[in-house]
Amino acid sequence: MPNLFPQGYEEQLAAVSDIERDEPVGYKPSAAFSFETGDFVRNGANQVESASGVEAWEAWCRICLMTPRYSHAAYTTDFGVEIEQAFKAKTRAEAESILTRQITEALSADPYGRTAYVSDITYTWTAADEVTADVQVVGINDVTIDISVPLSGGGY
Repeated sequence: MPNLFPQGYEEQLAAVSDIERDEPVGYKPSAAFSFETGDFVRNGANQVESASGVEAWEAWCRICLMTPRYSHAAYTTDFGVEIEQAFKAKTRAEAESILTRQITEALSADPYGRTAYVSDITYTWTAADEVTADVQVVGINDVTIDISVPLSGGGY
């Protein structure tokens, strides 16, 4: 049976210690996504537009906060927010405390190290099981983004 790998390929494999980084990857451009349409942004030639590194990080933050934790096998276990626990709280103050912890943990788990810290979170309740979280996130190089995400106890 023929060998699919070239001779001596073992020497070309990267060691895990060579791949690991101590510093953040930073802001890398990505495909532009529209949360209003739920699709990628395209130009007149139907090509996907690109987003700046900060815009891509902002989109990652939004998607992270709008995704229920543990609900999708494609994501790691530290991606997303466990909002069901917050909506089972006895008071709004307790629910906001749980949400603040969940949001902060989720955004701090950025695998590219772009999130330095979560600065401020405020909540606007629209129903007993529906709230909008306004989050200010500070990234590396003191880049600050303000995002607003709807969170619902009834699922997404």
